Amino acid sequence: MGEYLVLVLVVVTSCAAYLVGAAGFGLPRAGLRPAVWRVLECVGLSLVFLVANVLVGIVAILALRALTKASVSVYLVADEALLVLSFLQGLTFLYWRDHSAPASKVLSCPDQPQAFGQ
Repeated sequence: MGEYLVLVLVVVTSCAAYLVGAAGFGLPRAGLRPAVWRVLECVGLSLVFLVANVLVGIVAILALRALTKASVSVYLVADEALLVLSFLQGLTFLYWRDHSAPASKVLSCPDQPQAFGQ
């Protein structure tokens, strides 16, 4: 049962948040799907930043090794803080893009997923 604890906690708090949002704050059910798409967009941007940060870190470490003959570990880019900071970079970029573009140019979240090229 211990391996399911995190999943159960997330399901319970998500259901509670849905009930509080719908009943307590009067949020419409129809707004949940675009919100989930928005979160997935943010996660995708965060992963792009994470990959970029790891690649830049590895290149910098390899360059430092080649130029100075120093023994610098590549494991330095495996810091958990990089995951959190990459998420914040993705979130910041998403908000910056949304607040900088004219209202007609902002990419909106689709209500339905669309196939590539539509």
